[in-house]
Amino acid sequence: MQEKSNSEVLERFQSGETFSNEDLSNIDLSNQSLVGVDFSGANLSGATLINTDLTDGNLNDVNLEGADLSDAVLLRTYLVGANLTETTLENANLFGAFLSGSLLSGTNFRGADLRRATLGCPKCIPSTPFGKLTTFENANLEEAIFGEIKLEGIVLLGANFKGAYLYEVDLSEAIYRESDLEGAITKQGRN
Repeated sequence: MQEKSNSEVLERFQSGETFSNEDLSNIDLSNQSLVGVDFSGANLSGATLINTDLTDGNLNDVNLEGADLSDAVLLRTYLVGANLTETTLENANLFGAFLSGSLLSGTNFRGADLRRATLGCPKCIPSTPFGKLTTFENANLEEAIFGEIKLEGIVLLGANFKGAYLYEVDLSEAIYRESDLEGAITKQGRN
């Protein structure tokens, strides 16, 4: 399949087109404003989206394996069922984002803003627990919702969980200090 160019994608986006189920692997869309973009079901593996504004975007079922979204803005973005394996979201703004059902294996959320985000995946088990750790180090998870998930091989050191709701969350294999979970609301989980 022929790779799409950065300028072609931007031109089509300006025309109001969607990119649902398209192959956009390895594309570089850094420093672009793609507010409201529809990448649902698209292949963005290996893409570079550094400092890209994806506010209110539809990234449901997108493949972002190995993509770099450092400093990206994903306010209220839908990433339901997304593959975020080895994806970098360091210092990204995911305020109010929906990540339910997303595969988080080796995902880097270091320093990310996940306030009021929704995360959880009862049937998602990372394929290589403790291989490449998913990290939420120093992330802001204030008022985030974690539902029915086993945080296996997850680093939570320095994360802010004030007012976060942890419903049926198994922390038995997560790396954290008790003080990291200060202010979290837990229900029937193990920590």
